[in-house]
Amino acid sequence: MNTKHVPNLELCQEFDTLCKEEGIVVPETEFYWENQAIAGSNPFVLVAGKPSRGVEMYPAPLVSEQGELLPWTLAGVDISGDVNVSIEFQKVGDTHGVMYVENNETVASFKDDHIEQWDDNEANARQKMINYLIAKGIITKL
Repeated sequence: MNTKHVPNLELCQEFDTLCKEEGIVVPETEFYWENQAIAGSNPFVLVAGKPSRGVEMYPAPLVSEQGELLPWTLAGVDISGDVNVSIEFQKVGDTHGVMYVENNETVASFKDDHIEQWDDNEANARQKMINYLIAKGIITKL
């Protein structure tokens, strides 16, 4: 599997922890990071479908699944008064970014916080944004 279409294990672990802390139910995803605990190797592998019961696992949403979460959660939602807020994805060289767009203008701040997440692939950039929005209490359900 080409893992650039799902976020890395660390971002998925953070996503899982944030959702549990905030009482957010995570929708089922097509892929999961599953702990297969083989001695001497990285125990987490990417698996398709629902993992075995009783094993440590973390949802690994595909880029397309993340795209379903972000726009439906934010597009057209009035967050800061009468401002229309949406999400924009950009690629500059080998770097992918996710940022807020307010009233059709790209902005780099929201309530005095820097809201722009960049990484080496789109899945990681999107997951960083989702994690940020959950941590700030902007996303309260998925």
